[in-house]
Amino acid sequence: GGGGGGTTPPPSGNRDAYSAIQAESFDGQGGVSTETTTDSGGGQNISAIGNGDWALFKGVNFGSTAARQFYGRVASGAAGGVSGLVEVRLDSRTNTPVGSFAVGNTGGWQSWKTVPANITGVTGTHDVYLTFSSGQPADFVNVNWFDFGH
Repeated sequence: GGGGGGTTPPPSGNRDAYSAIQAESFDGQGGVSTETTTDSGGGQNISAIGNGDWALFKGVNFGSTAARQFYGRVASGAAGGVSGLVEVRLDSRTNTPVGSFAVGNTGGWQSWKTVPANITGVTGTHDVYLTFSSGQPADFVNVNWFDFGH
């Protein structure tokens, strides 16, 4: 990965957990690429995501009322039998996930759906890691955006 897009990350604590966080706005990543999305709203999504890949979003502000839901806008053109987990971790990519959801083929790499997941209650400001795990080596998901809810 790598290559500068020329954008400056937002200041710490300036990402609103309850508004869509564009996946391509990551502050760090391992193994993911970006591509143009055909999803509503346009822009880019992160792609070529497989087991062990991750993306970091610094300074996500959850406020004082606990977030208990995570929503991921995902698409997958993975082959039959290929699936994996989209996991949410706080402050370190090796911390236990606060929540996750499984995703398999959605009908194509640009066939988008919003998937909800319950998470352990989160308050305050945290660095959010999306981590991806699968029992297969093949790529299994694209992510356009994510956000949280109460």
